[in-house]
Amino acid sequence: MATVTMISRPASARMPARAPRTGARALVFGLLSWLADAQSRAASRYELQDLDARQLRDVGLTRAELDRAFGPTFWMIR
Repeated sequence: MATVTMISRPASARMPARAPRTGARALVFGLLSWLADAQSRAASRYELQDLDARQLRDVGLTRAELDRAFGPTFWMIR
């Protein structure tokens, strides 16, 4: 069974180094960083889902593996 691994630098790694934030600012910037990372991961998922069977074979994946890895998330399951 193959494992899907996405190689992406988190948004926080792309930001310049700054002094540590505290309090509400830390919460807001932490949330913004998390949202940027989530958006980057979602973009990668959409790109993989657009590949055809030949392209998936080239990277060592199958459509079933993608469907299992990118299936409904825990909050979408009822």
